[in-house]
Amino acid sequence: MTKIAILDPCPCGSGINFENCCQPCLLGLEKPASAEKLLRSRYSAFVAKNTDYIFATHHPEKIKTLEKQGIIDWANNAHWLGLEIQSVDDSPLNNDETVISFIARYTQDNVTYNHRETSLFKRKDGVWYFYDVQKNTPIKLENKTGRNDPCPCGSGKKFKKCCGA
Repeated sequence: MTKIAILDPCPCGSGINFENCCQPCLLGLEKPASAEKLLRSRYSAFVAKNTDYIFATHHPEKIKTLEKQGIIDWANNAHWLGLEIQSVDDSPLNNDETVISFIARYTQDNVTYNHRETSLFKRKDGVWYFYDVQKNTPIKLENKTGRNDPCPCGSGKKFKKCCGA
């Protein structure tokens, strides 16, 4: 696992320090209070390479179809740059389901990707879980960062002098 300093801003992009944001969830000290909090904590788990948390937060109905090695490889080989939540649909008609669209930016093998996904989260026995990628919304991986473009990590440097080095 990769250690994240407790006073550093949380990787999930909430603006709160890690100790007061996603760390309690990753340590099992608290359960995420909402689907959005679960998504943010799962992203932070990818940054920390905490695949046990990622597996534990998959819905029990879906755990058998989980490609564990693929998740381990992705978490270990990607350098995560940021999470952008685009929309949260927590319809009042069903308090136990939420659909969230997001972009997770990362680099892998010196290529930057924007992982776009719309995910379904379900609550079971009061606990939120990732259920599945929403049907009819394919995952899109976009490579949009050129070597001379500003680095998407927000450093202000050119990509080739920062995360693309």
